[in-house]
Amino acid sequence: MNLMTTNSYLAVFGAGTLIGAASTYFILKFRHQWHHKPKLKHEPVWSNGMEERYEFRDTDDEVRLVLGVRNDLKMQKGKVAAQCGHGAMAAYATTLSTSPSLLKNWLKNGGTKIALRVDSEDQMLELDRKAKENNVLSCIIRDAGQTQVAPGTRTVIAIGPARRSVLEKITGHLKLY
Repeated sequence: MNLMTTNSYLAVFGAGTLIGAASTYFILKFRHQWHHKPKLKHEPVWSNGMEERYEFRDTDDEVRLVLGVRNDLKMQKGKVAAQCGHGAMAAYATTLSTSPSLLKNWLKNGGTKIALRVDSEDQMLELDRKAKENNVLSCIIRDAGQTQVAPGTRTVIAIGPARRSVLEKITGHLKLY
């Protein structure tokens, strides 16, 4: 290798190193200006302290979630609690993606959940049909079948969240679980 080629390589290497070091310095020094968080378009759905509220404003037409539990399956209390938890989570996740403002209204009043008795699978399917007719979200929960019921058994229907007056049209005839 001749002296001219070696000097050219050293010059290019030196320039590249200098440019790389300078770029790294400026990126680290000014990165906070480039990574500012955008302002939220909506207020947060949940804020600290909401879980500690026990008294709420007017509840005459509050937004709530109805959980219809199949009474004919004779599930144990723990099983019912787990299935209702699945229903509440399904309703929450769906409402979060489809109607964040409705979710916020539901949580504003404590995320009220009402458990009602459903006498049969046919009655559950009828509730699902009525909910859809009224443009209300409904989620039917099917069990994995690892404990008390057969795989795929429809155990709980979550209806809502929706205004109380709308839910009354769909579930007003059911009794508390």
